[in-house]
Amino acid sequence: MDSIYRKFSSFEELVNDFLTRDSIAIRCGNMEGETSEVSYRDFAEMIISESFHVKAECSSVEVVRYEQTVDSLVDIFAHVLAGCDVIIADPRVPEGFNEFATAAAEAARNFRENQRDEFGRIKGKGGEGELLFFTSGTTSSSKIVRLTSRSLCTSAWSGQCMLPCGKGDVLLSNLSLSHAYGFVCAMLWGLAYGATVALGRDVLRFTGDALFFKPTIIPCVPSQIDDMLNKDALNPELRVVLIGGAPCPKFLTERLREKGIDVYVGYGLTETSSGIAISQDLDEPEAMYPCPGADIRIEEDGEISVATPCMMLGYLGREPMFEDGRFYTGDLGWFDEKGRLHLKGRKNDVLVLSDGDKIFCPEYEEDLENICSLPDLGVILKDGEAVLVVGTCPKDPAIAAEIKKKLDREVDRFNKSIPHSRQISEIIMTSERLPRTVTGKLKRYELQEMFK
Repeated sequence: MDSIYRKFSSFEELVNDFLTRDSIAIRCGNMEGETSEVSYRDFAEMIISESFHVKAECSSVEVVRYEQTVDSLVDIFAHVLAGCDVIIADPRVPEGFNEFATAAAEAARNFRENQRDEFGRIKGKGGEGELLFFTSGTTSSSKIVRLTSRSLCTSAWSGQCMLPCGKGDVLLSNLSLSHAYGFVCAMLWGLAYGATVALGRDVLRFTGDALFFKPTIIPCVPSQIDDMLNKDALNPELRVVLIGGAPCPKFLTERLREKGIDVYVGYGLTETSSGIAISQDLDEPEAMYPCPGADIRIEEDGEISVATPCMMLGYLGREPMFEDGRFYTGDLGWFDEKGRLHLKGRKNDVLVLSDGDKIFCPEYEEDLENICSLPDLGVILKDGEAVLVVGTCPKDPAIAAEIKKKLDREVDRFNKSIPHSRQISEIIMTSERLPRTVTGKLKRYELQEMFK
């Protein structure tokens, strides 16, 4: 098989391959507009050298702080090579996450210590360490997902088979590596297949980084590319945008295509080491084909289940949550006549009303956003009825009252278009921003708890 499709089985194998390359692995920039570069060979030698130091000093689980530098990446690879489990902390994620990561690392160490056998060895350990990611990355209710270098490298390979990159490509890395999507698609994929990975300079400079680094590929979430489009911050060399992490509005893909940019949409989960499906038909980016090895099935209730070689080992401290080797994603979807996967949303995005009728929240919210021209809203269940919650409202009582009048009119018009049992029974307004994940998804449980 061509080397650009080589499947690596570990970080050790990958780093050894770095030693054979003569191209640039990483490009960095600073606020003064200066750039620096590190070759693949130098990058590999830094990792190998650091792994010897780490092996002598680290505990079973370590938090590695990623600060968008070469040294941070060296630390991540070196700790895994040294047999240390790694939690990646990112200073750009919401406040409190890094403290949560530290506490989780301590819990993981305790879990590992309890696994020691009669000879003092940690059961199941040996070779490379694991990478520990969180299912949402921002809350204490998150589960810790155990991924391996093999599963992550396999995920990068499956993505490469669907959307190749290679020497000559510049991949802009400005997603958080504390999330599996960012780790694989904004870093590991590019490095595994010889692209130059450009490390974004700063979260405040994100919209300027494309013009600065001139990437050919940008992996991103919808809100990032929307901001870049609005600020006309895309460089002419850009040929591919890969969108994941959250549902992508159709208008975004259309705006990118108008600029001559190929748009790919990916679907995956932390539990599957990121992507398991990706679009191939450029005129229908929302229709995705399963990645190699991903056995995707639609269950009787519409839920997507998957079996994949990129699967997690399990949740730390919990029994594996598989049924016949399959993971039930909690996502709803369907296959079209071409075998392409389409997403409908989350099972927990469905509200069951008091009469047993059901509301699929994302559809309601999209319609209400269009009608009300207010982006920060969500639908919850209260006393068995649907209630609209609108966030980020003005604190000025007079302005808020005017907005409420308009909302009452628009929601009344919306209600007349749907059956009585599904109508919005109440509007709640708050000046606070509705709780969301770092990718912009509503945290429905938290929103429900706020106004129950």
